Amino acid sequence: MTLTTRRPRPEDSAPRDPLVQLCCFSVGREEYVVDIMRVEEILPPQRVIPVPRAPSFVEGMLHLRGALLPVVDLRQRLNTVEAPASQKTRLLVCLVGRRRLALRVDRVTEVMRVRRSEIKPAPALLSPGRTPFVVGVCGTVERPRLLLDIKVLLRSEVEREAKRMGGEA
Repeated sequence: MTLTTRRPRPEDSAPRDPLVQLCCFSVGREEYVVDIMRVEEILPPQRVIPVPRAPSFVEGMLHLRGALLPVVDLRQRLNTVEAPASQKTRLLVCLVGRRRLALRVDRVTEVMRVRRSEIKPAPALLSPGRTPFVVGVCGTVERPRLLLDIKVLLRSEVEREAKRMGGEA
């Protein structure tokens, strides 16, 4: 009995343009996406414990199965119009580095699968200055979605808030 080796076919090899899964959600009238690998779970609104002197965009803490997670209101962080929580409001429990936190969003719409090449870089006018946390754009011309880097989204604001608090003392 002889063994024959099969020549690898192009479809057998790892794709050069892999599929990426993104969690889509809305905040105000805008739609955003984050890498689904950062999202641990999606929860309905929960009781949030206020924290004195927290940054303005931090609602407080959420007690979730023995752990305390900071709750970030993306409406506040992204400077969109305030609105009361609705039945569609959700908390995205995300992993950022080794930390877990909850992001309050108006609603979660879908999980989309796109080729990495379909994610276009953020326009140059957005990223360097005021919105370094917007790292890409995907979707259609009629329905664009901004890809957020959660780590950058929170780091820049925490640093800014710390400077502001330090200046007031």
